[in-house]
Amino acid sequence: MTAIDDLHALGQSLWLDDIRREWLESGELKRRIEAGQIRGMTSNPSIFESAIAESDVYAPALRPLAQAGWPTERILDALMFDDIRAAADLFRPLYESTSGGDGFVSLEVNPSLADDTEATVLEARRLWSALNRPNVMIKIPATRAGVPAVRRAIADGINVNVTLIFSLTRYAEVIEAYLAGLEERAERGAALDHVASVASFFISRVDTTVDGKLEAIVRAEGPEAERAASLRGQAAIANAKLAYAQFQAAFLAERFAALRARGGRPQRPLWASTSTKNPAYPDTYYVDTLIGPDTVNTVPPVTLDAFADHGRAAETLTDGLSEARSRLDALGALGIPMAEVTDYLERQGVEKFAASFQSLSKTVEKRAGKMAREVVVLQSGLRASLEALQEAEAPRRLWAGDASLWPGNPGAWLGWLELPRESARSLERLTREAAAASEGRTSGFLLGMGGSSLASSILREWGGQDDGIALHVLDTIEPGAVRKAMRAASGPLVVVASKSGTTVEPLTLMEVFWSKAKGGKKKGKSFLAITDPGTPLEAMAKERDFQAVFSGPPDVGGRYSALSAFGLVPGALAGVDLPALLEGAASMARRCGPNIEPARNPGFFLGALLASAHADGRDKMTLFADPDLQPFLPWIEQLVAESSGKNGKGLVPVVGEPPAAPGRYGADRLIVYLRLDGSLDRRVDRWVRAKVPVVVVQASAGVRGLGAEFFRWEVATAVACHRIGVNAFDQPDVESAKAAARQALAVGDSVSRAGASTSWVLEGRSGEVRPPVELREALAPVLGELGEADAFVLLSFLPETPAVARGLLRIRRKVRDTLGLATLAGFGPRYLHSTGQLFKGGPDRFVFLILHAEPARDVPVPGQTYTLGDLLRAQAIGDFQAMKARGRRAHILTLDTPKRLSEVAVAIESLLRDRSSLGAMDG
Repeated sequence: MTAIDDLHALGQSLWLDDIRREWLESGELKRRIEAGQIRGMTSNPSIFESAIAESDVYAPALRPLAQAGWPTERILDALMFDDIRAAADLFRPLYESTSGGDGFVSLEVNPSLADDTEATVLEARRLWSALNRPNVMIKIPATRAGVPAVRRAIADGINVNVTLIFSLTRYAEVIEAYLAGLEERAERGAALDHVASVASFFISRVDTTVDGKLEAIVRAEGPEAERAASLRGQAAIANAKLAYAQFQAAFLAERFAALRARGGRPQRPLWASTSTKNPAYPDTYYVDTLIGPDTVNTVPPVTLDAFADHGRAAETLTDGLSEARSRLDALGALGIPMAEVTDYLERQGVEKFAASFQSLSKTVEKRAGKMAREVVVLQSGLRASLEALQEAEAPRRLWAGDASLWPGNPGAWLGWLELPRESARSLERLTREAAAASEGRTSGFLLGMGGSSLASSILREWGGQDDGIALHVLDTIEPGAVRKAMRAASGPLVVVASKSGTTVEPLTLMEVFWSKAKGGKKKGKSFLAITDPGTPLEAMAKERDFQAVFSGPPDVGGRYSALSAFGLVPGALAGVDLPALLEGAASMARRCGPNIEPARNPGFFLGALLASAHADGRDKMTLFADPDLQPFLPWIEQLVAESSGKNGKGLVPVVGEPPAAPGRYGADRLIVYLRLDGSLDRRVDRWVRAKVPVVVVQASAGVRGLGAEFFRWEVATAVACHRIGVNAFDQPDVESAKAAARQALAVGDSVSRAGASTSWVLEGRSGEVRPPVELREALAPVLGELGEADAFVLLSFLPETPAVARGLLRIRRKVRDTLGLATLAGFGPRYLHSTGQLFKGGPDRFVFLILHAEPARDVPVPGQTYTLGDLLRAQAIGDFQAMKARGRRAHILTLDTPKRLSEVAVAIESLLRDRSSLGAMDG
């Protein structure tokens, strides 16, 4: 038993005099409730002012409301209501287990209404209705106007925390108001058993004021100095003890007995302001001395922890009642009448709370104004989009599975909405089977593309539990990368992931790994498969006796499958805390729920913002992130590009382009910044001042935050596609590149098969193979095709080495800085499963340069006549031909060695210095 347990056993409840979103979101409040430390919670304007002004934890909730154009009062309501509701929900089990005796959370009416009875009643009713929780209390100050408001609120059945009580006279009025309110309800035949109230008697402020007056007497060194010194720190406790005597007299009387018989509850005294202000007093002074049955003590966290450590639990309220009266009389004799002290403190208390409320409003207004400026150029479109989503009841319809939100009525692809809950149900089995498969192994390879691998790439970065293996994602067939992986492999676990079970790259890599695997007839035990039920991969895995086959949900598309087996199995192998991942996703799913209006719904708000940018012509969604979130960007790139890029429309995710000064960005740019805890990048202010819209997406730290972002972005993308008017769940233009690649592979097609002797070969829009030319001459028409609001796209089938990455970045930076255009880059064949749909089906605002080089050393494909290099070349040619067939401005360039990419960079830099040589660009 702890001191807190002993105190509760004596009939007093400890409530927390604080509310902070950090405690709500971190689980600290839930932990303390479950540990039995606290049995309720109070708030006031000063607490909220401190919480919101001094913490950045409210920024994610404040930002969308500010950008939606909500007035300060409405924003403030939303922030406070969210905290009170969340805390009330955490206390709800305690409220129910005590039959409504404890588990309350309090919110104060606007202190500026303290002298207006009617306005206070109306505000109390509004707050009670808006909060909509049975274990909420509305705080009404015990002013002359407030007391009759208490009676009316109680008569209405509203739980009331009567606050700012200092005087015994006023307390008697409060008791009368409560009893009269209950009697009015009883006369109407209304129930009394659910109506609860506490009377908050303020403690330490009494001593602070009285001690100041006593100190003046002591300093004067007159005949009363000794008596004055002996009374320091005594007034507040004496006042409270006499108040407790009033409570006992009133609620043991016959009048209340009649109400109790109808279910009425006593109005418990609550000792407020019980932190020690004078360092000369013990830090638990106002807890140890005020313990008694049917009371509440509301303490700040520091006092709570102090009492848990060294507090003394003993019934002290009824001790020394006569001495308490004598002390107050002695104060009067010294010229310190308590009536004057308490009148002053009541006025001061209302004024302080009103000032705190005004300061809080100004803080919110200032922060909201700054955040609104981040997207001010989109604000009118954003408001219209949010209103349209609300009018269309889009949140409700999404969760009801209404596929008519998108063209094509894609009802079979909405299973991702249930993944946080459904995956949690099967998590134990999945992790057990994954652990069995990886037992005794230290490394593994994930063979997959697009939606089957991108989530794995993120999750492996977030592993780290002791039982995880080093998981490598191999999402390329470039021969050098495959050879390097094979050399590094030492009895690895091989995971083959393909939703359709027919994806050529992972199946081809599987054959390569299979041919090298050891174990004879048992080598299948080194392999796992993740695929949908009934696919060719599933049949093959069973035929070859794979260690396990994990099924993905058939009603979830590949890019929406991060929270299914396609993400969870690799996550389990890498040692990711999967319960936390799914808890984060489930939390975000609740925040994006069917009854949450779009402006306060994280997924819907982000989707509305992205769609508003698209409507405004800002379709180049330039993504930046804090370092820990950098691996998340390619996943967003695929999700947004493949979902939105069709029917000549689409958002264009720009990933990997280095940040630039505002002047480098045109009117087609939107910046999206994924942020963890910490200060905003300084560049954000510069971009905002230059009217470049910046969408700040605040993510929570850790795996739980990662799960939340997976779900937020899935909702946002689906919503953006609804507003743009495209089907978020199909990819109609992907198959064309696959078909062209199969044809090129079948005929042994080559970029240079016309027999050109030079190492540079360029194929233009007309499809011809150009004769040998100087590199500048070859590249001039490529850059010359770039127009306003276009993007320059480098698609590399070169080895993914640091040197090649630097070369591509060098070109991108130069094009962006010189022409002010967005630049994109992708490595093939990976991009075919990511941005490939956008490039062929999205807006015609791209100029493509496909880069290819024959491998120095190739890798044969077991059972086939072609090599990995042949397949890679065929995919480059196939995508080029598919884009040509759609009239895209595509060009292909083959190099005899990847090292010559630096010469391409030099040539492009030279052309950009002499822009007159670019021909079409001058127009």
